[in-house]
Amino acid sequence: MSRVLVTGAFGNLGQLVVRELVSRGHHVVVLGRDKPANRRRAATLGGDVVWGDVRSADFGALVADVDAVIHLAGVLPPVTEREPELAEAINVDATLRLVAAVERAPRSPLLVYPSSVTVFGLPTLPVPRAATDPVRPSDTYTRHKVTIEERLRAGGTRHVILRVGVSVDRRTLRTDPATFRQLLRTAPDNPLEYVHPADVARAIANAIDTPAAVGRTLLIGGGPACQVTQHEFMSAALEAAGIRLPRDLMGSEPFYTHWMDTAEAEEVLRFQTRTFAEYRAELRTALRWVRPVVRPVAPLVVAALRRWVRAAAPAG
Repeated sequence: MSRVLVTGAFGNLGQLVVRELVSRGHHVVVLGRDKPANRRRAATLGGDVVWGDVRSADFGALVADVDAVIHLAGVLPPVTEREPELAEAINVDATLRLVAAVERAPRSPLLVYPSSVTVFGLPTLPVPRAATDPVRPSDTYTRHKVTIEERLRAGGTRHVILRVGVSVDRRTLRTDPATFRQLLRTAPDNPLEYVHPADVARAIANAIDTPAAVGRTLLIGGGPACQVTQHEFMSAALEAAGIRLPRDLMGSEPFYTHWMDTAEAEEVLRFQTRTFAEYRAELRTALRWVRPVVRPVAPLVVAALRRWVRAAAPAG
């Protein structure tokens, strides 16, 4: 049994990670912002709660007696691009303070840092990425990820870097309108590797129990059965809701998702248990009451989507 600090524990992934750790008998300390929604989640989540903001938290005290730190707190796109100063304060400044505290901690805890497959930049060939491929940060979010990755490798922190693929489930169907429009403007054949959040949580939990993972950068995707296209990915949710997505509704822009060579990660962490087909089935179950309502008006919805996507298309 280990004592583990989890930041960002009340997010969608964080809750899965905490439950996975608790189920294994680990003593979990969670750091989260004190707000009503998090109070409700804390009541059922398990673990000892420390209320605080990563921007001002006393990391020295928090990591003094832990064996591992799982750092999930962070700002995601599109907020990183709309509010770069906020994102810098949380994703970079706070994380660097945490890394420094871990390096000074008497028990030398292991730091598990979830990065992202998006650090590889835009896809150039439809072939799986390897962990050793060069990174090409292309926006605020990916620059932040690469900054922390480089700091971990340069320092004395015992660490595991996990570059995670596209990870959503039925709990995360809602999305920012600007993000949804961008996803629809992406080329339908753009490669994308899906991984279920429960499998990501399993990989993270396994990382703190697996000495062979220490010091490595591992690609966390669902494997060959989860290597799909952008059109297949977008169709999963829309078809579950009763809407067939025409390929010609989508755009031609590349997006920074990739297929990945996850053989090494799977050999070390043994986390892949769910396929993309199971994700589609999960969505169909979740939206089974929506389909009968939406199907009769699906052609109107598709026409409206087509107008909406093209309305603010970039010139040229």
